Amino acid sequence: MKREIWFSRYSIKVKLILILLTVTLSSILLTGTLSQYFYMKAARNDFFQFADDASYRLNHQIDLYIQQMKISVSSLVAGPLPKRNDFTQLTGNFGIIQNWLASEEPSTPTQLAELEDVLNNYVALNYSEVDSMFLMSLSGRVVSNIQHFDQISKTYLNEPWFAMEMSSTLKVLPTHRSQVTGKNVISLLVPIFSLDTMKLAGRLVINLRISDLEKTIVRSSLAKKGYFFIVSKEGTVVYHPDSELIGKPIQETKLSELKFNETSSVQDIQGTEMLVAYNESELAKWKLVAMVPFEEMASGVKVARNAMIAAMLILAAVVLVLVPIVAQWFIRPLRRLKQLMEHVEKGNLDVRAQVIPGKDEIQLLSRSYNRMTDQLHQLIETISSMKVNEMHILLRQKEAMIQALQNQINPHLLYNTLEIINSLAYIEKNERIQVIAKNLGDYYRYTASIIEPVVTLREELNQLEKYLEIIKIRFPKHFQSRFYVNEKYLDVLIVKCSLQPILENAIKYAVEPKSGRGTVIVSAYNEAQDLIIEIADNGNGIAVSKLAELQERLDWILTQANETLMKSESLGIVNVHARLVLQYGPSYGLTITSFENRGTVVSIRVPLLKKE
Repeated sequence: MKREIWFSRYSIKVKLILILLTVTLSSILLTGTLSQYFYMKAARNDFFQFADDASYRLNHQIDLYIQQMKISVSSLVAGPLPKRNDFTQLTGNFGIIQNWLASEEPSTPTQLAELEDVLNNYVALNYSEVDSMFLMSLSGRVVSNIQHFDQISKTYLNEPWFAMEMSSTLKVLPTHRSQVTGKNVISLLVPIFSLDTMKLAGRLVINLRISDLEKTIVRSSLAKKGYFFIVSKEGTVVYHPDSELIGKPIQETKLSELKFNETSSVQDIQGTEMLVAYNESELAKWKLVAMVPFEEMASGVKVARNAMIAAMLILAAVVLVLVPIVAQWFIRPLRRLKQLMEHVEKGNLDVRAQVIPGKDEIQLLSRSYNRMTDQLHQLIETISSMKVNEMHILLRQKEAMIQALQNQINPHLLYNTLEIINSLAYIEKNERIQVIAKNLGDYYRYTASIIEPVVTLREELNQLEKYLEIIKIRFPKHFQSRFYVNEKYLDVLIVKCSLQPILENAIKYAVEPKSGRGTVIVSAYNEAQDLIIEIADNGNGIAVSKLAELQERLDWILTQANETLMKSESLGIVNVHARLVLQYGPSYGLTITSFENRGTVVSIRVPLLKKE
């Protein structure tokens, strides 16, 4: 309702501008929003697919490189192989490395020089990216390929691989700074087994410079600002384009906000929305992470957004210029029609609108206006007589309805009273039956007479006393009733049979469920020019839902047509309320107040009118 009032304040021209602007800009905004959403979703999915494939290939390449390194050193650590078709004898001894690992004696300078030559030959013939190699026995003896390696200072004691327990499987240590060469390296810990006992004899440590791994990763393109980096299982940065981060725990770097809950996700890293995807290495258990700023992957969104804003501005300008011109064509005939309506408002019914044949709605409205003014002449002439006839009809309808509603009340009391008479006659065979029969006869003589639909309050209260005498006979021990009505109200007029149904409801729903242990009080007082009659009981009260339903039925009386109401099968409270409303108007009738487990009060409001 408030929106309609607000919208009606403005002219048609303003309304057209607002509507067209709203529809046009909303359409563009909705289209742009949906396009941006689906484009960003597609860009995100494309990145995740590409990053997953790229990181998987890189991981596989790194794992393959490590496996090849392990295979290539197998002949180095094993020594000469057995003769063909003769596995019982060897072509020579076990080899210098096998002999050195098997021997527990201190190494001679000659042995150390030979071992150094063997390791250097391997490096020279195979991998240039090998920074250093260390041969370590089970007893902790160490030999290196580095010529200036000093076994006396024993700088290798601070290497992370030295304190690690010997393992029969290949181990890969993440990036760390070598204490011997001072360079950032990755360590491969290759187990060496004795050819004699097939037991673990020692290990070969191969330190690989990170530069070769960096070349492999750099060759893999990942947008302009995107990059790959590697995080070890322990959370150390194995490789990163920023060399200052290599070898540090990730929690101590600018990537501390990074989470590995999902293999593909969008994360906020230092205030920048980043697309993150990673793949875990099967061999080293490293996470190869691909990271790209989301803005870079969705660069096309900016173009679409700018285009949408430009389109909105252009269309808004077009609407603001063209709509007033177009609106003027529609408003001009409406203004003429408005002027004619002002003449009619002043009482001049002779003015007519010019009508142009066609299907234009405004012309149809003008034609309807002409017909309306013609009919107004006829309506004004007949309206007075119609009003008089209508008033007579309504009065007769009300009288018939009151009689019909009044006739609905009698059966319930009759059945209740006859049941009491029958019970007493069968059980007690008491003369009190005469009292009941007399009161019942008086009451039906009173209700059967519909000549006077309105009686005094005195007559109504007399009927209540007779009804209560019957109830007291039924519940002689505990039932009580009280009347608190001043004599000055006894001559006030009230609709006939309007109190007894309410009192009967109080007996039925408040006294009977308690086997007669209840009290009913009838009182009256005036409020301004109205009389309020209250019938109260001390029963269990009315449930909240039931009270709401009953109140809804009372309100329904005010909105229903007379014919609908006459067909209603409602009795008791609703019936009485309907008769009072029909007699006195919507300001009068019943009001129900109920208190759970304490009782109910029904208030009857009637005009304070006395019989002349």
